[in-house]
Amino acid sequence: MSHNASGAGRLRTDADGPRATRPGRPLARVFLRAAGITALACWAVLIVWASFGTGAGTGSSGVYMIIGTVASVLIAAAVIATAAAHTGLRIIIAALATAVFAAAAGWAVYSSMPEAGPGQFITHRAGVAALAYGFGVLGGGLLALSEFVVEGYAGGRARPPKSMRRKVGVFAVAVVVLLAAALAPAMQRWAELANQDVRVGDAAAAETGLDGLAALAGVERFTDTPYGLLRTDHPGDATPQAVTMLDPASGAAVWYHRRWNWLASQSPVLSHAQDLVALTGPRADDRDDFQTRVLRARDGEEVATAGFDGSPGTLLALADDRLLFAEDGSEVFHVYDFGGGLLWDAEMPPGCEGTAAQVAGDRVVLLADCVPAPDRSVARDYVLAFDLDDGAAAWEQEVDTAARVVPDSFLVSGDTVLIDSRVEHRVTDGPFSARRFEHRLIAYGVEDGAERWHVKDQSFGSTNSSACGGTLHLSQPTSAPAAGIAAGGDARADVPVAARRTVQIIECYTARDREGSWLGVMSYDADSGERLYKGQVRLGYTPLDPEVARGWGTVLPDNRALLAADLSLDPTLPECRLYQVAGGEVKEIALPGAVAEEGETADVPANWCHDAQLSAVGTGGAVSYVNAEGARGIAVVS
Repeated sequence: MSHNASGAGRLRTDADGPRATRPGRPLARVFLRAAGITALACWAVLIVWASFGTGAGTGSSGVYMIIGTVASVLIAAAVIATAAAHTGLRIIIAALATAVFAAAAGWAVYSSMPEAGPGQFITHRAGVAALAYGFGVLGGGLLALSEFVVEGYAGGRARPPKSMRRKVGVFAVAVVVLLAAALAPAMQRWAELANQDVRVGDAAAAETGLDGLAALAGVERFTDTPYGLLRTDHPGDATPQAVTMLDPASGAAVWYHRRWNWLASQSPVLSHAQDLVALTGPRADDRDDFQTRVLRARDGEEVATAGFDGSPGTLLALADDRLLFAEDGSEVFHVYDFGGGLLWDAEMPPGCEGTAAQVAGDRVVLLADCVPAPDRSVARDYVLAFDLDDGAAAWEQEVDTAARVVPDSFLVSGDTVLIDSRVEHRVTDGPFSARRFEHRLIAYGVEDGAERWHVKDQSFGSTNSSACGGTLHLSQPTSAPAAGIAAGGDARADVPVAARRTVQIIECYTARDREGSWLGVMSYDADSGERLYKGQVRLGYTPLDPEVARGWGTVLPDNRALLAADLSLDPTLPECRLYQVAGGEVKEIALPGAVAEEGETADVPANWCHDAQLSAVGTGGAVSYVNAEGARGIAVVS
């Protein structure tokens, strides 16, 4: 009896004493063990996906990633196998060693991430890899912790019921898997945010002045907008989506938008109303991931981002909720919404390729360059219109077979399409043959394509430079005045416009009735085609580059034309001049000093006109040029 009492007491002590296993602790161990093993499995899955499933390029980083992936998968598999076969100290040591390895590898990935900048960006692969190693740390820590939840070893542990273990285990697995599923895209989003640099409005006021900003831009040209000059930053073979809107009157950055891991596949595209600007191109580390980002031109705010699986082609136009892409080398074009969803597609005549387009009203108007086809014996240009809602063909107009319409001479203003149907006549033969450009201006109605007026046989004279083909300008490109940059420095002034809209041709030529070369301008009423005047200024140096010739003239909203010219016959001894033509009257005007920091003015180089770009900006004009440092400076003309 004494033996029985002693035994009974000993059993009571085992059940109720301080070393007893509490009922909740085995379930906590099941949860931590299942969560730890699942986290290690997620580590292996995420690191494999980071290496092979993100479309990243190869290179030394790719080699290290593969080495880390192989090591991670092997270690995770070994630890999971150890946890299935052993408990206690062995699994604690293995789990803690795994956590330390994952922490070191994760830190190596994170520390190798570059600072965002031109040509440098954090890839999706690096972001997901850092997350994967985080799950390695989590899994090793939870697995080691599970061995400390209950006391004793396997032989002394009370096992909870099987159904309860299964429910707790499934719950733990679900928590970790859902966490991984949520954090993987979150890390990709973090990589996107870490690579971008977006500031708008007053946040840009503390930036450096124009000289500091323009030093980033090289010698690329600006995109003219009613809100300032939009500059493409860091141009090169792989230009990032980095743009800055500059106030030409003060040299300050109105806003800038930079995404270093996205490339610009083409120049920024403005909407017809010029209130939206689109940046389009692929990810730098995954060229199959293509996006078009739509910004508000006034303040740089992101309006929408459309994603595509591969390149949709060349962006020709955008409207308030539409994007028009033409397939490269094809007559097919597509219209998408701002979410990247295809609304409709259509085809131009066989052998035609879209070179310019605008969305005006309920019409999509395209300029098509067409090669010979079975029903077309010679190459020619077409002006085509389609219904904006469903893509149904609305009308088409053929351009004369002998003429050519360049994209810069295809303009849409309000309800009118204006083209310069230009014919090049050879005057003499030889390597420096003279040619004469004959212009025919035609205006079509956007709605029905009916010809409203035309003016033919317009010619300045002959020239020996093929760059002098003439450029077409509208004094008021949009149907309503915009609130943009005023020449006096008010960044939100309403821009006054003249009562009459004009369309003007600017061309360099050799006059028939006088010696020397000239830069001329012809002005016409945009509503009737009536010729208003012809003016010209003397040239010495004649541009040989079409971009230079195009930059030497612009038309302001009040119908004045601004012209730049070099009077010298020696390019090494330039005599650059600036003129305005108002109502046929030519007047030379002084080029003010360029805006620099703190309102000071910088010296303008003597050869400023050789790579000048004249732009209409608000109530005046802006003259940008390349300075001695190879960057662009800006001078404002009231």
